[in-house]
Amino acid sequence: ARSLTRKYGRVNDRQVSSLRERLCRYPDGVLKVIVTHHPFDVPAGADEREIVGRAQMAMEALASCGADLLLAGHMHVSQTGHTAERYKIKGHAALYVQAGTATSNRVRGGESNSFNLVRLKHPYIQVERRTWDSGARDFRRGPAETFMHTPDGWARLTDEVAAGVTFDEHGTGL
Repeated sequence: ARSLTRKYGRVNDRQVSSLRERLCRYPDGVLKVIVTHHPFDVPAGADEREIVGRAQMAMEALASCGADLLLAGHMHVSQTGHTAERYKIKGHAALYVQAGTATSNRVRGGESNSFNLVRLKHPYIQVERRTWDSGARDFRRGPAETFMHTPDGWARLTDEVAAGVTFDEHGTGL
């Protein structure tokens, strides 16, 4: 987000060109992660104006480099989803992950304070939500979703299949 921009953030051609230049130099098989403040998608029923401005242009450029994962905040609501649901870009679907509110009182929708722990191991991405337990005064493990990259994009694994995917203590694969 630009300085003092709280709502309706946007990306410009220069930013997208810089991202594209950096991402495209990496080969397939390298997980390509983009972090933004304003999201590329919003939860159902949310104000669509909260989607980062010029998102379609940016998504087309990022798709051409094989972007895998888009991380964002701003909405203060935890969510995961696929870019293919909003952006119809042939041959590309990235995973997007929204973070909740970790340390402030700007929680939304009855959600407790939380943050996401993201583990990467190509071709897998695991997103585990950590939720504040006020009684214990600690963040506790919450639900986890594990995704695998397929020719059609990122597919959520069943809990049984995901249990067979291991990550080391640094969040990378063994």
